[in-house]
Amino acid sequence: MPAPSGRELAGHALAGAESHPVPSVLMARGRHRTAAVLRQQASASAASGPHARRWWLRPWTAAIVVVVLVAGALTAGYLFRSDTCTGDEVVLSVVTSPDQQDVVRELAYAWEADERRIDGKCGAILVRGQESAAVGQSLTPTQNGAAPATRVDVWMPDSSTWITNAAARPGMARLFAYDRPSIATSPIVMALPRPMADALGWPNTPVSWTGLGLQRINGRTWSDFGHPEWGTLRLGVGDPRQSTTALGTLLSVVDADADNQVGQTELHNALLLARAATVDQPTSAAFLARLRGIPDEAALLAEAGPFPATEQQVAAYDNGNPVVPLTAVQPTEGTIFADYPYVTLAAPWVDPVRQKIATSFLELIQSEEGREAYGRAGFRDPERTTRYARGLQPVYGMGGPVSDRARGLPTDDGITKTVVFWSALQRRANILATIDTSGSMTDRAPDGSGTRMQVVQEACIRAITLFSPESGVGLWKFATKVDGAKDYRQLVPLGPVGGALPDGTPRRAALERSIRRDLTPKGATGLYDTMDAAYRYVQAHWQPGRLNLLVLMTDGKNEDDGLTRAQLIQRLRQAAQPDRPVQVIAIGFGSGADLADLTAITEAVGGKAHRATSGADIDQIFLRTLVGTD
Repeated sequence: MPAPSGRELAGHALAGAESHPVPSVLMARGRHRTAAVLRQQASASAASGPHARRWWLRPWTAAIVVVVLVAGALTAGYLFRSDTCTGDEVVLSVVTSPDQQDVVRELAYAWEADERRIDGKCGAILVRGQESAAVGQSLTPTQNGAAPATRVDVWMPDSSTWITNAAARPGMARLFAYDRPSIATSPIVMALPRPMADALGWPNTPVSWTGLGLQRINGRTWSDFGHPEWGTLRLGVGDPRQSTTALGTLLSVVDADADNQVGQTELHNALLLARAATVDQPTSAAFLARLRGIPDEAALLAEAGPFPATEQQVAAYDNGNPVVPLTAVQPTEGTIFADYPYVTLAAPWVDPVRQKIATSFLELIQSEEGREAYGRAGFRDPERTTRYARGLQPVYGMGGPVSDRARGLPTDDGITKTVVFWSALQRRANILATIDTSGSMTDRAPDGSGTRMQVVQEACIRAITLFSPESGVGLWKFATKVDGAKDYRQLVPLGPVGGALPDGTPRRAALERSIRRDLTPKGATGLYDTMDAAYRYVQAHWQPGRLNLLVLMTDGKNEDDGLTRAQLIQRLRQAAQPDRPVQVIAIGFGSGADLADLTAITEAVGGKAHRATSGADIDQIFLRTLVGTD
């Protein structure tokens, strides 16, 4: 027997490592296995269930085992080469999402075990797992000549959205000219430790992302659900730029009604979720890895919280005998399916032989054998049924019918909007709210829902829920001579909304108390002097990397004999610093507000003025300012 080539020895070394944790790159070697590898594959197949391929029982396979055993005893590591194929191997490089890599490797072994020849050449399949977003970002139209370990011939992401995203880049669309059939599906769910799901009343009580987010922001803890030992409510969302599950979850919130528009309620809920997210991991795989690293139940429950994952990922986690099992909760916002497409790249380096290997491998994956293999791994079939699925435990919320609100895949526009909104929502703010408390604020609100002050107070209370604990918030009121000769008075100084005042009072509580107690209408409107002082105050407390914002709400016009409008505009322009920008938003509430006057003042420093006639109008202006869409 001739000495093995370097390529064969590399394969032998890789096969020998299979008793250790599976590496991220592994080639199914078919015709070049040691006896140890053949025994391992036989054992693995036997363990996989009654429907597994029993290829090791075939007479020719038994003969190979004997030959390899004898050769191994005589030559210490030489590999067997079949004479049925000629020339070098043609390697098909298949890149899958991490949750598929094990089942795809299993099927790659089965494909090679059949001694398949393509145009007289020996085919080999190299499988590696990598996050789908990272693959899409790294693809280029000119990978010809790259080594199989870094090349992409077939891409099997967890969602077609990454293909759509990659194809939108210049010069990339032609790579995706072929069909991209779905080979499996799995719904995106809320993964939640079972004891926590029980504490929330699941399954009898519906659970939603926005509901949990609001509870988190309002300061509720697990003590409110009978478990003080678990501490605060923690939520993880992930990064929609890297994670299919994060993207799907956020899309169900940002565009809950699937009309490709972001409405007022949707925007509010998205901001709530962004502000409530406290566990910082980019992907569901990272969340799961973190849980696996926690050694005992008490420690896990003290650090865990809901996060998005696929049903398959939850099943795989639970079937691994974890410290605490997870429950797959279908949130009330609805469910989006990961669709697991198979795409052979229409690229020059995927030559006709590799295309035929890819087609042949796809046929195996789509066969009864392939569907059963995916089912054993916890996936649903392309039709979203559980016909082949195994290991989906109903007691943990898996395998049942999917909500009527199950969504289709997001459009390219939907993906872009979701990512843009999420990026905007991550911005920390540094905001001073300055509220008019002149006597006219006791008049009825334009929509008749209460006094003007009552409407503004409720809008301010709602706004507080939108700030992350790290965001800085301060509160002033103004009228005329409210603090000695000054027309303005500080009620709560700027500082982290999740922090405390010098006397120990939580800042969020101090803000709510001052809004309800200290905004007492009296006097005239000292607008100009207040605007000048408030602008300079925010500038003095300016923080880099944040939205530094002055929000001024008034129902009238300047009635003080201090600064004139011309003097105010001049002072604002002199105070402005391009490298320390302060955004100014003025909200004129009701018809008595002089919008032209407010516009002239705010435009002096690049700001905007808006008219509001209801609390909903104030909410919308404030929300769109925070997320940068105004």
